[in-house]
Amino acid sequence: MTQSRPPFDDPIEAAFAEARRTTPAVPDDLMARVMADAVAEMPLKTKASPWGQFIRTLGGWPAMAGLAMTACVGVWAGGTLSDDLMLALTPLESASFDTGMGLGAFDLLLVDG
Repeated sequence: MTQSRPPFDDPIEAAFAEARRTTPAVPDDLMARVMADAVAEMPLKTKASPWGQFIRTLGGWPAMAGLAMTACVGVWAGGTLSDDLMLALTPLESASFDTGMGLGAFDLLLVDG
């Protein structure tokens, strides 16, 4: 839709155009307080240690706790559940792997060579 007359013929539009051209004066103390609040809200740049960066990369401390628990369960399952696999060997072969310390499947880790 086209207008039959230019928008500056309207006194309200002329007042709005004049208001857009002028910028309001802001007191210096108000601007200083606004800038101080803005600086206070900015995050501080801190240099994280490589260990902290590694933990943050893995997902933080909750993820590290989950990884530690998973590792503990893996060690427990590897030590406890693999004793049944040793029964497949003949008694002579299983006796050669036994170090006599009663550590289950971890006896194989203690054998030299």
